[in-house]
Amino acid sequence: MDCDLLIKGGTIVDGTGDKSFPGALAIKDGKIKAVLRSEADTDDAENGCREIIDAEGLTVCPGFIDMHSHADWILPLDDHPSILSPLLEQGITTVVGGNCGFSPAPLITDSPHFGTIASFADFLSDRPISLEWGTMGSFLDSMENSGVALNLAMLAGHGNLRLSMLGLNYAFPGNQTLSDLEQAISTALEEGAFGISFGLGYAPGIFSEIRELETFALIARKYDRLLTVHLKAYTRLSGAYPLKLFGDQPHNLRALQEMIDLVRRTGVKMQISHMLFVGKKTWSTVDQALGMIDSAVEEGLDIAFDSFPYTCGNTTIYVVYPAWFLNNIEQNLKNKAARLRLRFEVAFITSQLGFGLEDIQVLWGGHPELERYRGLFFDEIARQMGCSVFQAYLKVSELSKGKTLCLLHKYNGDADDESALHKVASHPLNLFETDTILTGRGMQNPSSFGTFPRVIQYFHKDLGLFTLEEAVAKMTGKSAHRFGIKDRGTITEGSWADLSIFDYEEVADNTAPPDLERRPSGIKYVFINGTEVVRDGKANTNHLAGRVLRAL
Repeated sequence: MDCDLLIKGGTIVDGTGDKSFPGALAIKDGKIKAVLRSEADTDDAENGCREIIDAEGLTVCPGFIDMHSHADWILPLDDHPSILSPLLEQGITTVVGGNCGFSPAPLITDSPHFGTIASFADFLSDRPISLEWGTMGSFLDSMENSGVALNLAMLAGHGNLRLSMLGLNYAFPGNQTLSDLEQAISTALEEGAFGISFGLGYAPGIFSEIRELETFALIARKYDRLLTVHLKAYTRLSGAYPLKLFGDQPHNLRALQEMIDLVRRTGVKMQISHMLFVGKKTWSTVDQALGMIDSAVEEGLDIAFDSFPYTCGNTTIYVVYPAWFLNNIEQNLKNKAARLRLRFEVAFITSQLGFGLEDIQVLWGGHPELERYRGLFFDEIARQMGCSVFQAYLKVSELSKGKTLCLLHKYNGDADDESALHKVASHPLNLFETDTILTGRGMQNPSSFGTFPRVIQYFHKDLGLFTLEEAVAKMTGKSAHRFGIKDRGTITEGSWADLSIFDYEEVADNTAPPDLERRPSGIKYVFINGTEVVRDGKANTNHLAGRVLRAL
């Protein structure tokens, strides 16, 4: 058999969820030419193969798909292969960018508010990028021309499009402007975006009226594309909604119900991004939330969700502020009355959550004067500043203008109680992702290094939440199917040769507080489109083996 590469002797887990089997893979021109199950066929293939890898004792599976990534803000940089090498070294071969309502395209470049997007994007990017492309098609062309280290599939963000057209005006845009936004997002889907994303926990999404969101949902439905949603609230009490002392539905469930109702009205396919229950007093709502989704699916609605395997996650420092404070936040940070109102609201909300500002850790300060606080929690920062935790949080917010990148803890559990984390992870509708904002500055989210090895090591091997075949399918084939990514995510003849090869006994996530940045163990090889990009756990950053993927 004529082939470029033969991988023989391994146990193949093909990404479909079917039972694993011993076999070999023949690869030609970046694709899987044959899946060989007999020794005779393997011996025959050896004769015409230019390179052979002996995978005896190893597991061969599809490359992992990070279905909720923010790497699209790093890929335009020349040194992105080095910055993103931790993704490769944990076995990731494809990233889905444009999540949480923010993507580098589409943008309205001739708007007087175009410059607004640059300040909002600072915490996502390692350093400023030009944003000169404007349309999704131009962005994808640019990435294709410069080359990418991983395969890239894109979502079109609602937030970046709205900011570039309207700036900090969060009012309903009006029918004509909404029509212009509708045209721009439709063009992005026609040019290859795999769906639309909402970031309803951040400005401008947190201010968007349901009639505006419904317009975008209907567009996704028209093109039969996915709508991904960062919910308006992930805590039982939040500043996203008016506060009531008694009788109020938990805000995270209210936010979820709003999106279920949106699916019911529009028929859109929806992916709830990073299913989170933040704070000890929110964890108890996990069964009700999952039950709401199960009931919706039984009704015939197309809803699923994803998660990361940690009890912490990265986000901007502004995430804790209520909607009213975010509206004109720079002035509110200077206003004594606004600060006083905020102090009482934050004190009340955190007392009801079992989560506080002291559970937030700084990864990157966003300002030279704040770099001394890298890795510290806000109670530690407050002691160094000689002020309260609340005052320290405001000082850092104001100095960085919201650019500080934080790691929030008590997501779905803590060291003493991970029951919510396990229920989310083991649910049949859950898929896995990193949600990491991986840059070359500051400290990094542990999910940058160990997400997919941790799913195998901890959820599968240690806890037995699912079989290896199910674990791999949740990280590969099911993710590709959910987003409509063709010819990837499974080991089948004719598919692209995106592969992760690991030692089942050794594979492990090595991150642990306070060491958040340790590479995983057991990832022996990674191939992207048939090109070897990782050997013995070390990435070769000279290769730009990825491809820009476009929805058809």
